[in-house]
Amino acid sequence: MCNFEEGLCNWTQDKQDDVFDWTRIQGPTPTLNTGPWKDHTLGNVNGHYLFIEASDPQQFRDTAVLVSRSFQPTTIRSHGNRNCVFRFSYHMFGKHVFSLAVYIRTMASGRGPLLWVRYGEQGNMWHSKTLYLSSIRPFQVLVEGTVGDDFDGDIAIDDLSFLDCIPYDGDLPSEVPTPPPETTTTTTERPNSCSEGELVCDVTGDCVDWQKRCDFRHDCSEGTDELYCVSEVCDFEEGKHCGWYQSWPSTVFSIHSFRWLSGQGKSIHHGEELHRPANDHTQGTPEGWYMYADSSNGGYGHIADLLTPAISATGPRCTLVFWYHMSGFTVGTLQVLRKFGNVTHELWSQTGSQGSRWKRGEVFLGIR
Repeated sequence: MCNFEEGLCNWTQDKQDDVFDWTRIQGPTPTLNTGPWKDHTLGNVNGHYLFIEASDPQQFRDTAVLVSRSFQPTTIRSHGNRNCVFRFSYHMFGKHVFSLAVYIRTMASGRGPLLWVRYGEQGNMWHSKTLYLSSIRPFQVLVEGTVGDDFDGDIAIDDLSFLDCIPYDGDLPSEVPTPPPETTTTTTERPNSCSEGELVCDVTGDCVDWQKRCDFRHDCSEGTDELYCVSEVCDFEEGKHCGWYQSWPSTVFSIHSFRWLSGQGKSIHHGEELHRPANDHTQGTPEGWYMYADSSNGGYGHIADLLTPAISATGPRCTLVFWYHMSGFTVGTLQVLRKFGNVTHELWSQTGSQGSRWKRGEVFLGIR
């Protein structure tokens, strides 16, 4: 755990994509009516923590990013099947607090996918958060604080810790890794009789037709054929995306882009009350999670896509069921598209405000 009593530990200030740095401090922040007056670790003015200064020379939406050390893929386990966990405490007090976000990246630059974000004032107290990490490649965690539109927008963090995460001593790649070229089987590889167009089950060595991958059925007893596929059911709780992803490259993926974000009703800040649902559909509470596209970060005609990995052959009754919320005078269009090869078909569409309530959508996918 890093409590910042002796410095930044294994964390570093980002030197590539942010505007300014997090500041290590004791006691209250310099500005009245914002920020904590004590740290989280010791609970007094002698303890240290990090914060972002929202006053001059910082400007609205300037960012400060803290980068963790690198960790091995979460598919590598040293303690059985326990999850790699990131825990931290945060303080967001002030009328013009903007946002605190956590990202996970597998590249040496850029932000990577968004794991968690909180907007607006959260009260004059420390809060704690636990995030469960998942990555098939070595990764880093980034903590980003964004400046609000006035001086009373300080954000603080303390007690950052990783549990059951295995350190990685190498460097993250600067470019997207490409699959290695196909090679012939050698005597050092586990022998199998699978032909081209078949995948090998990790544990049993059984052969499964490649077309059965990601079809929501476990043809491999240990589930190899359903690994890294979209989940059959996803409620987005705890900010999990269940295999859904966005197609933008991490080098241009910033919190200021028009894209899908994980959110909760309790994270709504001033100006969003009429545009975002106060409760999710799963739990019907402000604590429940959902995905939303923030139009304030986009312009007319801009598009935000949420995609699944390729889904294999589906059954004759295969349908996509979802709940949607479209409220506001300037709401655009929500579509469900199916892509096969280079051809994309629209399966469902809804345009304009549909009232301030959740509605059910159902799309027939059928056999493909």
